[in-house]
Amino acid sequence: MTFTDIRILDFDADGVELIAGADNMVEVPYILSDKPPEEWTRYFLSRVGYKEAKIVADRAIYKCRKNVAAIKRQGECWNIVAKYVEDSNRHFREIEAEQQRERTRGQEVQRQEELRQIEFEEWKRNLKRHH
Repeated sequence: MTFTDIRILDFDADGVELIAGADNMVEVPYILSDKPPEEWTRYFLSRVGYKEAKIVADRAIYKCRKNVAAIKRQGECWNIVAKYVEDSNRHFREIEAEQQRERTRGQEVQRQEELRQIEFEEWKRNLKRHH
């Protein structure tokens, strides 16, 4: 299964919540194009900070100033989340590519071993003929 890059589609205005004890901070659920894979999520959270964000299904919930311009498309918070989304996509594509290279190497090793076995069987048949 090939990974399709995750994108921010929008933010869920109804899902924005005040952060307890912080008058000027809210949690903004940015709607992602898909639920990210577990490794993608771990990398995203390690980069953005576990205290600053969380991933719930297809939402990246990010702590942001209670400021409409910062939350909206091309706003400060949107751009921060978008940067980490793209960084996580790049990281996940690299992991996928490495896994594919490993599979290819494994298949080549197996093919070489099968070829070696075929050649050995042929050698044994020749040995019997010349016995």
